[in-house]
Amino acid sequence: MLAKSQRSDIVGIVVHWTFYDYVEGDRNPIQDWYENELSDGGRFGFDGLLKNSAKTRSELQWSGFKYPKGELRKEKIWQIAFVADGKQYRLLGVFQAARRAFLLIGFYHKGKIYTPPNAFDTAIRRAKALREGRAGTRERKIKFDL
Repeated sequence: MLAKSQRSDIVGIVVHWTFYDYVEGDRNPIQDWYENELSDGGRFGFDGLLKNSAKTRSELQWSGFKYPKGELRKEKIWQIAFVADGKQYRLLGVFQAARRAFLLIGFYHKGKIYTPPNAFDTAIRRAKALREGRAGTRERKIKFDL
């Protein structure tokens, strides 16, 4: 018998993780980045990264998963990665509950040039706002039929 996930309408897919976007009031900066900064190829890479990560039991198997050094690590902010259009994209996030991942900011970089340039500071500020209850989250619907 095929398993059916609580979070997926597609029979046979078992989802281990749920992803949430960081939101400030009515503003969803993750969705804004997705819609306004990513190309079609970038959105496909982003969707594929979350789809594959959601089905993986351990976050250690996510593409490019690591805890960066310095202040990000102190704040328990992790990174995952994908490549699209020749750019190295990154997402920074935090865990706040079992099998729930909260996306703080998306960015890309070439060498030591980051877009946006304040991505790390923004992630730290947003992680603190979540912990202190000054910001919210919205569940990101994963596209499993890619």
